[in-house]
Amino acid sequence: MMIATGTVTKESINIKSDSLLRSHHRHLMSILSRLIFSAQTRDATRLFIESQDLLSTVRNYVHLCESMGIELQHVDPILLSDWSYRRQNSIQSRYQLVPDLIDNVIACGNAMQESMKSFIAHLGCSSDTNSLIVLLFTHYRNIVNQNGQFLSIIEDVDFQYVSHSPRMKELAYSKQRLYTALGTLFIKIQSMTEDGDECITENMKQTAHSIIEAIQTICKVISELLAEQSSVTHIDEASSNNQVKTNGNNLMLLSDTSSHSSSRSSLIEPASSEQKPHAVDLFHDYSLDSQISLRSSDTLKHFSLEDKATLDITPPNENDEEPPVYKANEHDSDSNIASRKVSILTATTQSSRTATVESEPEYLRYDYAPSEIVFATDGSVKGGTLRALVERMTLHDYLDMNFNTTFLLTYRSFCTSQEFLGLLKTRYNIQPPDGLTPEEYEVWVNKKQKLVRLRVFNVLKIWLEQYYYEDDSIILDQLLEFTNTTLKDTLSFSAFQLEKLISKRKEACTTSLKKLVMTQSINAPDPILPRNLKKFKLPDIDTTEMARQLTLIDYKLYSSIRPIECLDKAWSKDLQENGVPIAANIQASIHYCNQITTWVSDEILSQPEVKKRSMQIKYWVNVAEKCRQFNNFNTCMAILSAFDNSAIGRLKRTWESVGARTHHIVAHIRKLMGANRNFVQYRALIHSVNPPCIPFLGIYLQDLTFIEDGNPNFLKGSNLINFAKRAKTAEVIREIQQYQSIGYPFKPVEEIQGFIWENLHSSRDEDQLYNESLKLEPKERGDEKITRLLQESGFL
Repeated sequence: MMIATGTVTKESINIKSDSLLRSHHRHLMSILSRLIFSAQTRDATRLFIESQDLLSTVRNYVHLCESMGIELQHVDPILLSDWSYRRQNSIQSRYQLVPDLIDNVIACGNAMQESMKSFIAHLGCSSDTNSLIVLLFTHYRNIVNQNGQFLSIIEDVDFQYVSHSPRMKELAYSKQRLYTALGTLFIKIQSMTEDGDECITENMKQTAHSIIEAIQTICKVISELLAEQSSVTHIDEASSNNQVKTNGNNLMLLSDTSSHSSSRSSLIEPASSEQKPHAVDLFHDYSLDSQISLRSSDTLKHFSLEDKATLDITPPNENDEEPPVYKANEHDSDSNIASRKVSILTATTQSSRTATVESEPEYLRYDYAPSEIVFATDGSVKGGTLRALVERMTLHDYLDMNFNTTFLLTYRSFCTSQEFLGLLKTRYNIQPPDGLTPEEYEVWVNKKQKLVRLRVFNVLKIWLEQYYYEDDSIILDQLLEFTNTTLKDTLSFSAFQLEKLISKRKEACTTSLKKLVMTQSINAPDPILPRNLKKFKLPDIDTTEMARQLTLIDYKLYSSIRPIECLDKAWSKDLQENGVPIAANIQASIHYCNQITTWVSDEILSQPEVKKRSMQIKYWVNVAEKCRQFNNFNTCMAILSAFDNSAIGRLKRTWESVGARTHHIVAHIRKLMGANRNFVQYRALIHSVNPPCIPFLGIYLQDLTFIEDGNPNFLKGSNLINFAKRAKTAEVIREIQQYQSIGYPFKPVEEIQGFIWENLHSSRDEDQLYNESLKLEPKERGDEKITRLLQESGFL
């Protein structure tokens, strides 16, 4: 439907030119997002309701398009992933099928096969089942990370010239075979925890070899498709191509300039009808089919069952090997965990060092010195120089996405983006050691240089997409120059994508990254409105609706928090970025919670009579309970803080008149949010709830403060950056981020939110509130209290 009407993306002409259609399009995409979420949560009731909503929305969308007179395009029922569909509709992919890309695909494939060699070798090298399982999972994580980069390149290749080739089916089959084998391998590793049977080990070996065969087939088919494409384009343009050079260079497929300017880096969208086909330049002095055949046979490595006797045991490293990580489960005792770690580390480290020294060529080892990086006992990076940490992100034979994410989240606490970019550029321009023979140089290029450059490209791409801030704009020109020169000359298939990302960042006007926040306002419950929206007081607002509006305000503040605000206790400092505090969103959230606490206290103390004060307490207790039910623990805690402050907590006569049910609710919230044993009960709850959710921000700030104050920035007695400290900080940041992507399904009511903000800004300060509390219920001695109680009961 959307393809036929030309409204696939919000950038289409029809949507841009009509606000009503744009609104319906946004509505439709929102329902589709919710439908996917409901399917993932396996909520049959919600799935049924949202399917009905989708049907109704589609009908309305079609009716609107008909009333607008949008010209429909004929669309055959073909999957979007079908390349014939892409060719017919001029949909542009990100990568062109060129020899440069094939070289890098094959290099990635070889790296995966090397990792599978190590995996197969481990299957017969340990008699301790627990140690073996840990080692296998460590290698499996590395293989999966490598597979992600390997297939991400292939998925974005433009196969439009060979879309009808029989080899396309073979490619699809091989990719599915790779996915299936990786999933099967994971299940078999898991089954070893229950049964370490030799049959399982043998099955894993067979599965591992299936993975290797699938990788080999994918690389082979990609190479054959390039040869097939070159023959097709050569025939089509032979009559006009009179400038063929015979210098033996690789085939280069160059997109037309108009095609580049109209395509996008992160979205696939229809190209203009005026777009020209790709121009082709051919440079060869012999048959391209033979060239590709040689490339495939010479570069793509084959590993057979007979190779396993000479396989390396672990990924190469100089002297500091990475021990496997053991994740304890809840049934393991401390002694068991410790003994397993000692066993694993001893066996692994000794065998790894022996294998590395004996079998790894020196020119393929890591470039950083052993003294530049230190590992913890669990195999994670404890500290290192900045150069070594950047190299660790872009290793040719090991890919740790958790390390990369941690670095990108926290690097601003120990270096600038300028320094980071400089080191990445240096890393990309890696040079071979002196004295290599031609054969060794070729091995070094294929096994190290190409993979390092791919890693650097991926780091730059992820940084631009997810970790770029406005103050980084000063380095965009340098990065663009690097892209248009070095990257375009050596990794041409990826340069255009980086160029488009840089252009998008230059055009951006916002200080924060755009997030995909799933809002559910279309199916939101109807708001509970006061009878007169123009003039109302606090008791006129239903407690449920008050909790909803407070939640919407709080979520807006919480979802705006950026990772950089969590570094170096920025929220407690006057650090500024372009005249704005670095931690402006955290500070705003803290200020909002303090205002809520003060407002609740002010509302209670504004009532001169005990009964009315108790009614106010009951009202706010119900609001806090609704916030808790909405998983809005931040506002819930702010209201609870009002009950516990000195001005309200001392009102004994007021609290005595509060009903038992209200006391029970307050006690339950206090127990849940209590600080006993470092909020252990609340932490257990927050890790079990599903979004949407607003966690209590104070706990995260407390954790970040403990991490910052309790750990030095550099390891003792060295200049090595304390990366373990940054890993702890990144863990807290990830917890904050996990609830920032799904919003609440409530409708904002501007009148009620305006009422809330007006009261937040007009509340009295703490001293005034305490003095008012003393006036309402003066301090009384024990005998005075007895006399008062007797008078109230009628005995005096």
